[in-house]
Amino acid sequence: MTTALDTLIDHIDQMAANDRVALQKQLDEAGVLDQFKVWRPQAGPQTEGYFSEADLTLYGGAAGGGKTDLIAGLALFAHHKAAVFRQSLKSLKGLIERMNALMRTSGMGKISGNPPRWVGPEERMIEFGHLGLPGSEEDWQGRDHDLKAFDEGAQMDPRKIIFVLGWLRSTRPGQRCRGLIATNPPLGGQGDYLMEWFAPWLDPLHPLYGTVQPGALLWAVFIDDGDAVRTVWVDGPEPVEIEGEVRTPKSRTFIPAKRQDNQYLGESYDAQLDQMPEPMRTALKTGDFQAARQDHDWQVIPSDWVDLAFQRYEEGVDADKPMDVLAVDVAQGGKDKTVLQPLHGRRFGESIVRKGADTKDGSDVGALIIKERRDNALIVVDCTGGWGGDTVGFLSRENNIPVEKCVFSAQSGETAKDSRMPFYNLRAQLYWRLREALHPKSGSGLAIKRSATIKAQLTAHRWKIRNGKILIESKEDIKDRLGASPDEADAIVEALGWKDKADAKKIVRQQNTARARPLDDPLDGF
Repeated sequence: MTTALDTLIDHIDQMAANDRVALQKQLDEAGVLDQFKVWRPQAGPQTEGYFSEADLTLYGGAAGGGKTDLIAGLALFAHHKAAVFRQSLKSLKGLIERMNALMRTSGMGKISGNPPRWVGPEERMIEFGHLGLPGSEEDWQGRDHDLKAFDEGAQMDPRKIIFVLGWLRSTRPGQRCRGLIATNPPLGGQGDYLMEWFAPWLDPLHPLYGTVQPGALLWAVFIDDGDAVRTVWVDGPEPVEIEGEVRTPKSRTFIPAKRQDNQYLGESYDAQLDQMPEPMRTALKTGDFQAARQDHDWQVIPSDWVDLAFQRYEEGVDADKPMDVLAVDVAQGGKDKTVLQPLHGRRFGESIVRKGADTKDGSDVGALIIKERRDNALIVVDCTGGWGGDTVGFLSRENNIPVEKCVFSAQSGETAKDSRMPFYNLRAQLYWRLREALHPKSGSGLAIKRSATIKAQLTAHRWKIRNGKILIESKEDIKDRLGASPDEADAIVEALGWKDKADAKKIVRQQNTARARPLDDPLDGF
């Protein structure tokens, strides 16, 4: 990954010798390098954060990643007018003490007052504020700063952050402006907005997840939907028309940092974090923004149950079993993905995922199925909406391979095991059967290959009661709510839904094989 610092170094290296001497003289006269005698960003994420060109940066994740020092360094040495916020003024004490220590060393004076502030030469200023009380953001209306930093931003109201960022500006020539959110992962439901604001790096359901490097710049616009603020991602910085208005995008990035990136904290701090209860411990140690996510009250499958299935997979449950079912969620072209999900006994193998553009018709999907199928596994294809029809035709009519059809919108006719409540349709039945099988007391022992994407999809589904029946969100509703299609989750419930039929067919095949065996077959008697 090419960083802003790499680009700067390459540019300096390519300068003529006399130009480099002139640049050094300018830096010396301006005192730019003097700050690095007092404080310099640590190599790694902190340096990337310091030199990042993003308009809005999310920095941190894990505890001990140097968030406080990055804010201090930027406010003291990279910006002319800075405003630093926390949820309460009292919680700013540690940050102010650290900045005062740096300021004493450099002879800059001291932060003081209530509320705290520092005023330096040439109208330099650092102000501190809180956003915890109702209306507190309005105190900052019209007050321009070239740095607005939000420490532990996951604790803050996103609308207040956006309001304050409205006056991120400077009339000082050459002064760059930036917003910085430095935070640990959301805990207890707070800070979920960060998953949406920085989805390409944090949300496994986002189509760019896993392809965008930390520190890379992406461009986006905030859209007010009345009761929520959402992000629209665009291709670049050029003005773009969105919902009838011309908007100018701003760049965003995420730079993760862990305790291991901080040379001033050692393993003793890790031991301290180990005393935290779960899921806080995992969130703070790893910086995983999903680790402490709070389950929705109407979530079909609890996150903890999925984690147990991941653990069973890693323990090797049914690792040597043949393939029983190969479930297929079809995408012929378009933005969705074609997914093949193998099931071996109780073990869901790693899903095979292809872009819709790479599986444009039934022959493309069918050829992929034939390639990946093992052990005469039962094939089940999602035919909801007719998308799988070409694939079924290619396999059954052209290749004489039997195929089961899954239509999620079909009637169910079955009921939940515990409540005896009927299912609204087959989709509700299949997802509820997975919920029942994943229940820790079910004894089913299902094992799923660990995947952030699969966990996000399985735990995204919500349910409700309609006309006295259990109804699960449709794929279209989930796509509207999350911006991504739960293709891999759908393939998992398909595979489980046809497991009993696959087992029954296997028994019939075995019986037919036994009847066809000659009387003097040497296997008789075994």
